[in-house]
Amino acid sequence: MTDLQFCPEEMARAAALTQRFMVDYHDGLAQRPVYPRVDRDALARLMAAPLPEEGCRLEDLFEELDAVILPNATHTAHPRFLPYVQPSPNAVSPFAEAVAATLNQNCNLWTLSPAANAVEQTVIRWFADLFGLGETAGGLIASGGSMANLIALTAARDRHLGAAARGAGLQGRSAPLVLYTSDQTHSSIDKAVSILGLGVDHLRRIPADDAFRLRPDLLQDAVERDRARGLEPFCVVANAGTVMTGAIDPLAALAGICRAQGLWLHVDGAYGALTALSPRHRQALAGIELADSHSLDPHKFLFTSFEAGCVLVRDAAALRHAFSSTPSYLALEEDADFVDFANYGPQLSRGFKALKVWWSLRRFGSKAFAGVIERMMELARQMGVQAEQSEDFELLAPVTLNCVCFRLVALDDRGNEAVLRRLVESGKAFLGPARIGDRFGLRACFMNLRTTPDDVAAIMAEIARLGRNVSGRAEQGQSWHSTAGH
Repeated sequence: MTDLQFCPEEMARAAALTQRFMVDYHDGLAQRPVYPRVDRDALARLMAAPLPEEGCRLEDLFEELDAVILPNATHTAHPRFLPYVQPSPNAVSPFAEAVAATLNQNCNLWTLSPAANAVEQTVIRWFADLFGLGETAGGLIASGGSMANLIALTAARDRHLGAAARGAGLQGRSAPLVLYTSDQTHSSIDKAVSILGLGVDHLRRIPADDAFRLRPDLLQDAVERDRARGLEPFCVVANAGTVMTGAIDPLAALAGICRAQGLWLHVDGAYGALTALSPRHRQALAGIELADSHSLDPHKFLFTSFEAGCVLVRDAAALRHAFSSTPSYLALEEDADFVDFANYGPQLSRGFKALKVWWSLRRFGSKAFAGVIERMMELARQMGVQAEQSEDFELLAPVTLNCVCFRLVALDDRGNEAVLRRLVESGKAFLGPARIGDRFGLRACFMNLRTTPDDVAAIMAEIARLGRNVSGRAEQGQSWHSTAGH
């Protein structure tokens, strides 16, 4: 092992051990607790271990995996793991990951990865066509929605700054740039605004309506107010699926305002944009084709393994303007058939993430994904109906996409928090918190390929049971807090 390579026999043994792990893990997944009873002593020993001078056997690594890692892992592919917009991976993704790691392509310059370059261009074209962005569109596969949003907003900022973007940048300006979004927008927008030097004081959070959508009238007023104060509005971020409730902003109306006001429209579709694969749900995204840029996450509704985000820009030249940089040691002749993705985003070293996206679409086809998306929506609808029809629950928001926000009627916020905590600690199901206005509830987001209507019924029954238990303890004057240890 001194040369860091396996002989053929070791390679076969590693493959066999990995295959056994994968098969056994998936076969026994539903029998595991969703959330572990964390063995802090075992993890402390793991973290305290010194840097090894000598290597170990392959078998030792897999034994440690079984003894320490698996018992202390949150099993996100479990059928009752429903807290976030975080799916179980489709079946082909892990194999694509292994192939990508074996090929070890650096997807920055096309000469280092010609075939991978063609695959990524293909995936970007498929997505650009899906959203009607036209022949000038471009983009790249990113780590996730946060990075995709950052890349898109960099392009928006630098398009507004023009020739001064690389030189004076923001430093030479007297009028601050202002960006607009709803008060339901994902925190990655705040991070991007901070990273880009715009300052969160110049991020306008426009109040949403009763359905948690950005109000065009309030946006229009805010832009006009800022212009009157001598500020420079430059961009609006709309949502194709807000992270809390799945709300979709009125994209066509916002696009009209942006065109009239000369503003860049970015659609944060990391959550919901890929529901456009379903003809049944595509109409809800009407107007998305009018945006200047999009973010979307194949590791959500394409069910690829982490990480896989995507940024699309209507005019690929905006990405090159923002990111193109060719030092002499990387200077190569351009080729009309290929794209140097290093000039489309901040990364120079880039892995072959596009393979798992391409393989997923090639192996299953868009119709299969449309069917799964519709099934996830139906599970959410079923839970919403159960919440509405039961005297134990009330909905906190309309069921828009595949998430359901609800609460136990008989309990206050602390009581609902206690129920959520006990549910997660029990390992029977994992839901997330929902803070809607000034009320606390529970949130289920259906992104799991293994979840069934029976799971929905069982989860609701367990939450109702826990609610009665917590209510009973409160009446007896006992503490809300769980006594379960970790």
